[in-house]
Amino acid sequence: MKKILKHIWFRFRNIITLRPIRKWIMRKIELPKLQRIVQLVESQYDGRAVLIFQHKMFDIYGKECFNGGAERYVVDLADILAARGYRPILIQMGNPDGELWHRDIKNLRIFGLPTNNYVLTSALFKKYEFVIYSGATQWGKKLHPNIMISHGITWDTQSDNIYPHAILKLFDGVDKLVSVDTNTISWLRTTFAKTMQDFNAVYVPNYVDTKLYKPIARKPDGKIHITFPRRASPERGYWLMSDALPPIMEKYKNVVFNFIGFAHGDKIKNDINRLIKLFPGRVNHRIVEPDDMPQVYQEADISLIPTLYSEGTSLSCLEAQSTGNIVISTNVGGLPNLIIDGYNGILINPNAHDLMTALDMVLANAQLRKTLSQNAVSVARAFDKSVWEQRWGKIIDEAKGN
Repeated sequence: MKKILKHIWFRFRNIITLRPIRKWIMRKIELPKLQRIVQLVESQYDGRAVLIFQHKMFDIYGKECFNGGAERYVVDLADILAARGYRPILIQMGNPDGELWHRDIKNLRIFGLPTNNYVLTSALFKKYEFVIYSGATQWGKKLHPNIMISHGITWDTQSDNIYPHAILKLFDGVDKLVSVDTNTISWLRTTFAKTMQDFNAVYVPNYVDTKLYKPIARKPDGKIHITFPRRASPERGYWLMSDALPPIMEKYKNVVFNFIGFAHGDKIKNDINRLIKLFPGRVNHRIVEPDDMPQVYQEADISLIPTLYSEGTSLSCLEAQSTGNIVISTNVGGLPNLIIDGYNGILINPNAHDLMTALDMVLANAQLRKTLSQNAVSVARAFDKSVWEQRWGKIIDEAKGN
């Protein structure tokens, strides 16, 4: 009832304030400026352009690249496009009070649009072969032909209360959906049984370079090294680890724990410092460059992926498995696509008690650790980067009927 009343209020507010009309007038006034921005961008590239729309690859000033999974994904995708003779161009939000900027990463050129209306501006481009929307989010009117990439369900956050019709609207006008997990496709087909049974969706899981991420022979040091190889944030399960870690560290004196990556917010930073002081020399926090990640996994025995929400098929999970780490993961999003519980890792419910229990079980059983590690390496081969490249190559060729 509360949802219905809220919906009625929003519709009533729009009517009495003439909000849609005012919005339409503002867009008409702003349109010439946005068209000039698009023309400026289009004048700076040629060839068979493929436009990739992603809200943020860099910050709006073009200074800091976020280097997350979605960012690495489009850089690797750009290599596949370039190998087929395309010019990959990524369009992102820029500084509305600044100038148009561009950056280059390998085969990918990134433009930051100097406007507050990124979505409307994105719909004005005309110079392209086809477009790719990175992320199942609000894109407004879509260009055609197009491909949308879903990096996992993003509307399962604990604070969100989204109407199904709003989710359905995200996929309006999508020619082809590439989903990194089966969870997204199954959810859409189940929730919208009448409208999405024939939806053009394909499952292409994430990938790992098994030649780069591989086990090495390590000199025994009598310690078991556990790593958390992702940014420390609530959705990635930081507080689960914060609760589960102290009892484990107290029980197993040979355990060393490493946080790898950015800590989001002062509250989490302060809590990491608390754990470092509580277990001096045994809890560490560092930030490394992407090229150093293979070594991070090679120095670890166990990797934790205790995601709470907004998860696809985690690159970190695949990299850890390929390197022979025992992965303890929550059964959230696309993670069950990667982990067969008890065979190549451990799947748990997203709570601290289950995480602590799984850690206790693995730490107490050396033979289990050996078996899980061997199977993890074997299963990871099915997700080798070369397989992903072949799948995407076929999708790209079909996009223009090549």
